[in-house]
Amino acid sequence: MHDVAIIGAGPAGISCVKAALASGLKTALIEKDKNSFGGTCINTGCIPTKFFLTQSKFDKGWRDISPQSKKVIDKIKLPLLSFLEKQGLDVVWGEAKFLDKNTLEVGGKKVQAKHIVVATGSSPKRIFSHPKVIVAEQIFEKKDVGEKNLIIGGGYIGLEMASLLYRLGKEVYLVEKEKRILPNFDKYLAMRLKATLVKKGIKIEESKDASQLDFDDFDLVISAVGRVPNTSSLGLEKLGLEVDENGWIKTDKYLKTNIENIYSCGDVTGKKLLAYVAEYQAGICIKNITGSNLEENYSGLPECVFSLPSAAKVGVLEEEAKEKGLKYKAIKSNFLKFSSSYVYDDLNGFIQVLIDEQERVIGAGIISKEAPELISLFSFCIRHGMKLSDLRDNLFIHPTFSEIIPLLLKEV
Repeated sequence: MHDVAIIGAGPAGISCVKAALASGLKTALIEKDKNSFGGTCINTGCIPTKFFLTQSKFDKGWRDISPQSKKVIDKIKLPLLSFLEKQGLDVVWGEAKFLDKNTLEVGGKKVQAKHIVVATGSSPKRIFSHPKVIVAEQIFEKKDVGEKNLIIGGGYIGLEMASLLYRLGKEVYLVEKEKRILPNFDKYLAMRLKATLVKKGIKIEESKDASQLDFDDFDLVISAVGRVPNTSSLGLEKLGLEVDENGWIKTDKYLKTNIENIYSCGDVTGKKLLAYVAEYQAGICIKNITGSNLEENYSGLPECVFSLPSAAKVGVLEEEAKEKGLKYKAIKSNFLKFSSSYVYDDLNGFIQVLIDEQERVIGAGIISKEAPELISLFSFCIRHGMKLSDLRDNLFIHPTFSEIIPLLLKEV
């Protein structure tokens, strides 16, 4: 019997494996096949999307970038799998189904473990049936893309797809059924980002139902309308493992399910569908399996839309602060008055920082080419209760984007 069996080899599952092996646990990893090893992030999500976005900046076309992307994915996946197997990991290929709380059936074989971690991830929601409609992940299977493209959904994935196709010189029309793009993002940042994208040439229409459109008017239609949990083949109902009304696995603050020896982490819990959150949750699962009593802590969790430019946020921003009746001070500025914005061509850059009455940083929002990097500094500040003065008095290299932060705060 294994000490722990992990179902799913995405960011959550692989992080569970690393932590389990480091703790000396006899570990089994179950994944459908070698092609799916790495999960959505490596194969069809984070890695190819960001690689395409990066390479598109160098005036490369789809046919140039696609084979390079596949090589990069293999360079990440294959050595990782080999390394884990050499560390003693027992890899079992096939789909897992619960027989009981300690036993899984995988391709006719039984895998038994004292503890089981469900890390099966999520898949795109499919609501349109038309030959031209694909989900965002399928775009990387195409050898080329057409000139006129419709994107359904103005969330993170939809905006990233829109930016990528625009950068490749394609015509992009994005529709969002809600009143604004990024409906779960800060309203002001979302509006500012929309204005920048529209100015570039991306057509965006909000409060628009895609079913009113004729998909035959487009070369390609990309659906990015949410995700669903990958649980249908696990046999959770027979086991009695609890899920919420949308099928996401319920866990407590220790990431334990209602069944004592079964934990869950990553997208399948429906908490934050982000690879780095999945990896964080994985560490909690294994630590608690090995005897700790560690709780989730999402203080200072940063989020980013990798559009062009990117938009990132962390903590509480003005819309939420007003709703909660918090006392705060907002510090805002565009990048135009900072020399680095001209050096690195980021004239549309924008930053806002919120501080409380004790001058502790409680939130930040950034629109910039470098927003994903810059926001992490504020994440660190929030998680550790740092004050404005902790940032303001630091020395940053000139000319850089990061120096904008102390220069802005010195004006307060």
